[in-house]
Amino acid sequence: MEYYAPIKHLHMLFAYLTALLFTLRLVLDALGKPGWRQTPLRFIPHINDSLLLLFALTLWFIGPWQLLTHGWLGLKIVLLFGYIGAGMVALKQGKTKGVRIGFAVLALALLGAIFHLATAKPQLFA
Repeated sequence: MEYYAPIKHLHMLFAYLTALLFTLRLVLDALGKPGWRQTPLRFIPHINDSLLLLFALTLWFIGPWQLLTHGWLGLKIVLLFGYIGAGMVALKQGKTKGVRIGFAVLALALLGAIFHLATAKPQLFA
C-alpha cells in the first residue's frame, strides 16, 4: 500500500493531461488548424491514455476499490467508454461542424462527470 499515493498522483497527472490534450485538439480544429494531425499531437494522447489506463488498473489491483461494491467506479468506467466514443466523433474530419461540436460538448461533459466521480466518490446504488 506504500505505492498507492504516488501511483494515484501519476494517474491524476495523466488524467489532467488527457483533458488538456483533448481540449487542445478541439481548439485547434475549431480554429481551422487541422495540421496538428501531422504532428506528434496525433499520437501523444494515445501514449498518455495508455499510461492513464495502466495506472488506473494498477490502482484497482493494489487499492481497496471493488467494481461491484463501489458503484461510482463502475459508472466511471461506463462514462469512460462514452467519452471515448464521443471524442472520436468530435475529432473525426468527415463529420459536419455541428455534429462535431455536439459530440465535443458531450465528450467534455462526460469527462467532467468522470472527474467528479473520481474526486467525490459518491455512494451510488445503495
